Amino acid sequence: MIHAIKDLDLNNSRIAYGFMDNALDFKLENRDARKELSGYIPAGFNKKDMYIYEVKQVHGNNIIVLNKDFRIKDEDDYYGLNLAEADGAFTQKTGIMLCIRTADCVPVLFYDRIKRVIGAVHCGWKGAYTGIIANAGNILTDYFQSNLDDVIIIIGPSICKNCYEVKEDFLNKFIAKNPLNQKFFKRNADKNNLFFDLKGFLKNELSINGFNKENIHDLNKCNFEDKNFYSYRRNKTDKRQVSFIII
Repeated sequence: MIHAIKDLDLNNSRIAYGFMDNALDFKLENRDARKELSGYIPAGFNKKDMYIYEVKQVHGNNIIVLNKDFRIKDEDDYYGLNLAEADGAFTQKTGIMLCIRTADCVPVLFYDRIKRVIGAVHCGWKGAYTGIIANAGNILTDYFQSNLDDVIIIIGPSICKNCYEVKEDFLNKFIAKNPLNQKFFKRNADKNNLFFDLKGFLKNELSINGFNKENIHDLNKCNFEDKNFYSYRRNKTDKRQVSFIII
């Protein structure tokens, strides 16, 4: 099943994006999943010329730009993996499906409707803490000359603030960086357990880095609570769902 797949025609550009649940296990070694994914793309996209692009996600803040010089390494393989170490990618090139794999972390998709730029970013707590959202904003403004008011952001299925339990040292790390980060933590009244609002933190990062909060759209699905999705914290699975965007 695909949740919230959209096929939009904006500023004379067609864009499709979506979030797959566990009908498709997108772990790295599952090449069949990449072939299957292309079958879900709406009619009208040239599937023959479509190329799935992924990075080797390392829970950091590095983001790759696929510029005009980017070329597919093997023109006969449209399901290859590009294992550069990064946690996101941006491009203006048509026909490239940017994919992010998650099983608790937050998939964030970007679309500049004027410059026709797409991006897909994997946001775990480490990337969020070290500024991956600021890096995304800088790439859009510095490389693509985007106006951030023109950028639409879509947040996919990820662990919610009621399920992301953390320890005291985790809280202290975020407060040491900025005492105002306290607002993204809460304690369970009965057991005094501590929980972190990763999506709330990321939405705040988007706002303070110049993105328009009116353009932030959250699918509002918790992959820990909803067993249609994979969750590492729920059962230590090695399986991953995929979020994608293509122009």
